[in-house]
Amino acid sequence: MQHGAQIRSARQWDGSYSYDTCFAFIKDRFTNADFTVVNMETSFSGPPYTGYPSFSSPNQLAQAIQRAGANVFLTANNHILDKGSSGASKTVTLYDSLGIFHCGTTNPWVILGKNGVSVAVLNYTYGSNRQTDPHAFPMNYTDTLLIKKHIEEVRKEGVDGIVCCMHWGVEYELTPSARQQFLAHWLRQQGVVAVIGSHPHVPQPIQTKKNSHGDVTFLVAYSLGNFISNQQDLIPRLGMILHFDFVVTSTETYIDNPWYEWIWTWRPVTDHKMLYHVLPVSDPTLYREIVTDPADTLLIVKTVNHLRKHMSEMPDGIFERRRYQPYERKNLYFGEHPSFRPVWTGEPVSTSSKRDVSSIEDYCTRRTIKSSGPPGRD
Repeated sequence: MQHGAQIRSARQWDGSYSYDTCFAFIKDRFTNADFTVVNMETSFSGPPYTGYPSFSSPNQLAQAIQRAGANVFLTANNHILDKGSSGASKTVTLYDSLGIFHCGTTNPWVILGKNGVSVAVLNYTYGSNRQTDPHAFPMNYTDTLLIKKHIEEVRKEGVDGIVCCMHWGVEYELTPSARQQFLAHWLRQQGVVAVIGSHPHVPQPIQTKKNSHGDVTFLVAYSLGNFISNQQDLIPRLGMILHFDFVVTSTETYIDNPWYEWIWTWRPVTDHKMLYHVLPVSDPTLYREIVTDPADTLLIVKTVNHLRKHMSEMPDGIFERRRYQPYERKNLYFGEHPSFRPVWTGEPVSTSSKRDVSSIEDYCTRRTIKSSGPPGRD
C-alpha cells in the first residue's frame, strides 16, 4: 500500500521519487526466488499522487519493487479502480511496459514456468471501492463459476499446479472468517494446490493438508498482512513473507520447503523526515545492529511475540525462518552462522565480517532531507 506519507517520504528535492531503500533489507529474499508475487494495492494513474482513500502512486514505486526482485503483480483488489477504469488501464499498461507478469484484471490468469514446471496463478477480489462499468475494465471478482472456468482454462494449458490469490476476509481480524474457510475448502476440492490471501491488513494463520507420505498437497495462508504501508497500529505493521517450492512427480504435485518470515514496516525519522523500510524481524540478530532505538526494538519484539502466540498452532512442516542457535536444528536454513554476521542473506555464509547490506545510516545519507510536507497520517 502507498499512503500519502510514504509518497512524501519518497519525494526528492528535484521532484522525482525514489523507493529503492524501502526494500534494501528484503531484496535477497525476492531475488533468490524464481517468482516473487506481490499484491499491488494501489493504482499508477499519474499525478496528482494521492494516498488513502483513493490511491495513485508514482511509477517509481513499481519500478523499485521490480528492481528488488518482484516479478508478478496481483491486480484484483479493492483499490485498483480508485482512479476509475482509465487509471486502472494506465496501471496495467505500466506493468506491461516493465515486462512484469500480472493477473486479476486484463489478464485473468498467468502461467509461470521454470525448470520444466508450470504453475498457474489466479487472482480474485471480493469487490471494489469504486464501481465502474464492467465492460470498461475487466476485473476478477470472487465468483465460483468464474473461478471454475479459469481453472478449466489453465488445466487445458497443461499446468502442473494452480495457485489462487484471494483478496478476501475482514479487515484487522486475526482469524479467518467462515467465508474464507469455505472458499479455501472449495478451492482445494477444485484441485488448487495453494491459496494465498490478502486484504485483512494483519496476518492470519497458515494451514496445510498432507498425503500419506507426509507431503504438503494443499496450503492456505489466509492473510499475509501488510508488506509496507503507513497504517499506524502495531499489528498492521507486521506482515509475513511466505516461501514454498513446487515439486512435480509422475503422480502428483506437492509443496516442499514451506517457510514464513516476519517483516516489519520500520519508520525511522531522519532530519525530520520519516523513512520506510521493510525489515525482516523473525530473528533479532538480523536487525539489532540496524535498529538502534530501544523503543523501536521493544515495539518489534512485543508485536512479533504477540503474533507468535496467535500463530502457535501452525501445522507441522511449515517453519518460521529464524537463525539463532536454539532453532537451527528444526529450521530449514542451518549450518555455520558466524556470530558477527549482522544480516542474513541467501549467499553462502563466509567467515568474512564484510557487510552484505549497508548500514541504515548509509541509506539515509542517500535520501534527500527535503520533503513536500510532514509525514501525516492518511
